[in-house]
Amino acid sequence: MGRYEDLLKKYDYISINETGSIPKFMSGFYMNGEIFINSNRPTTIKLETLAEELAHHEITYGNILDDKDIQNRKYELKARRLACEILIPLKELISAYLQNVHNLYELADYFEVSESFVLQTLNHYKQKFGHSTRCGKYVIQFEPLRVFEYKDI
Repeated sequence: MGRYEDLLKKYDYISINETGSIPKFMSGFYMNGEIFINSNRPTTIKLETLAEELAHHEITYGNILDDKDIQNRKYELKARRLACEILIPLKELISAYLQNVHNLYELADYFEVSESFVLQTLNHYKQKFGHSTRCGKYVIQFEPLRVFEYKDI
């Protein structure tokens, strides 16, 4: 079972529907407590979309489709950032690095997401934490991506 199916199972208390009747330009949307995912997309995109729509379920309300409204754009960005943290948490980024998963392609394969999503996530973490951050007994440097074990001297 892949990460997409794992996420579906984890959130089985939320109505999540895969359908081919979504307009082609949409990967998915959240409406009235239900998540709709475009079944015509690759699994990586469905996983990314599901994570973002789950984030909308957690943090947004009402109709935020009008992207000219600054508040709606903020909600969209907040949901996208939460999706990054859902799919590529810092602890799992450390685990991947310790298993010799270092380049963009390997990270995308490891997390079952697109390479652009990995880049988006790393950029999100750089904006959130700066050049590096501590997580447990490790220091994560975001550019270039490296993980160091932190030891007091």
